[in-house]
Amino acid sequence: MSEDNTRQGDDELVINLDHDWERSNWSRWLNCSEPELLHAVESVGADPDNVRRFLRQAR
Repeated sequence: MSEDNTRQGDDELVINLDHDWERSNWSRWLNCSEPELLHAVESVGADPDNVRRFLRQAR
């Protein structure tokens, strides 16, 4: 039986910007404004580690 490598696991953490409360929580957790968060996610994707690195380099 082949493995489905395209399916993401339930425990994989990604930044979701669909709801106001999620944007607010991520902004607080990453210590950035919501526009900065949106720009970072658009630039490097929804992986929190990549977003954190992007924000660190932008400062």
